[in-house]
Amino acid sequence: MSSQPRVLVSGYYGFGNAGDEAILAGLAAGFRRIAPDGELTVLSGDPAATESEHGLRSVPRGLARVYGLARRSDLLISGGGGLLQDVTSWRSPLYYLGVMRAARAAGVPVACVGQGIGPLRRGFVRGLARRVLSRVDTLAVRDVASQRLLRELGVAREVEVTADLAFLLPRPTEEEVALARRKAGISTDARPMILVALRPPMRGASLGELAGDVARGLGDACERLEVRAVFVPMQPALDSTVAERVAGQMPRGGLLVRERLSAQELLALTAGCELAVGMRMHALVFAAICGVAPVAISYDPKVDELMGQIGLEPAVSADRMEQEALSRAIGETWANRAAIGRQVLTRAKELRGAALRNVELAVGLLSGGGGGACAP
Repeated sequence: MSSQPRVLVSGYYGFGNAGDEAILAGLAAGFRRIAPDGELTVLSGDPAATESEHGLRSVPRGLARVYGLARRSDLLISGGGGLLQDVTSWRSPLYYLGVMRAARAAGVPVACVGQGIGPLRRGFVRGLARRVLSRVDTLAVRDVASQRLLRELGVAREVEVTADLAFLLPRPTEEEVALARRKAGISTDARPMILVALRPPMRGASLGELAGDVARGLGDACERLEVRAVFVPMQPALDSTVAERVAGQMPRGGLLVRERLSAQELLALTAGCELAVGMRMHALVFAAICGVAPVAISYDPKVDELMGQIGLEPAVSADRMEQEALSRAIGETWANRAAIGRQVLTRAKELRGAALRNVELAVGLLSGGGGGACAP
């Protein structure tokens, strides 16, 4: 190993998804704390954008390049985030598992950390995941449901439960909040703000029905509470349409943030709000970090798992959206927002320590330590 450890990082980076960029920012923050000499090289869909946002060396993520890059590295980190799921595409888990196999073939230790596993519905994907994950050098997942799924798959190694790497992001300063508000084009309106982070529905659900129900529930709550909704597309290519449709159907509309904000800037914008209504998991993570009371719209098990980690439950389900239930949940959360904010902030601090464990496990491989016994 070189005096300056070389770490190759694989994840869904460089695709404009603020949640995944928050994971990468958290990983980098963890390395600065534990192994500041580590040199991270990121496999990215847009290397220039990744280098600009994170200040990390980045290279194209094509699978054909991975073996050669791994040969020049001391460690591969796969994660974090929901990389190993076949709901959006069966090709996605094959790519990430392929990266791990290439690194193992190159003789490089593999740390699979901060992962949210599943759903994995296809038999051939489940079988490949079992074989590859049984042979990584350390394996840590961000929630208990992921650990349970790996046991069901028959993964033959220890699986540690940690937390999402985004919890390693520091709470923003007042100056950072002010800068983020200015960049987002938010005026000095006296009304308090509710941050809203939506995404399109999954499993063939109707976008029109979801948008209409959310608009009515959210709009009713904003009218009663005299607050304004600020819509933040966490992945603009997917989220902007649903945000526009919901805002357009609300009685007083809402402010749609059109400026491209980094993960850190979105975190700062969240800190300047009184409440966060989120389908996007990392909008809820941001709220917890900032001590902002969250109202979760569940669309995926990972949202349910996160809310359990911070001691709450989702308010409603995107599959069975009830506008009255959403309006009522926002009102009740608003009334108790100070106490809920303190609760989630305390939980976020605890999860920060668990998130740092991901980095400790990875760095342990650089110093010759192990992450548990691998299958033969």
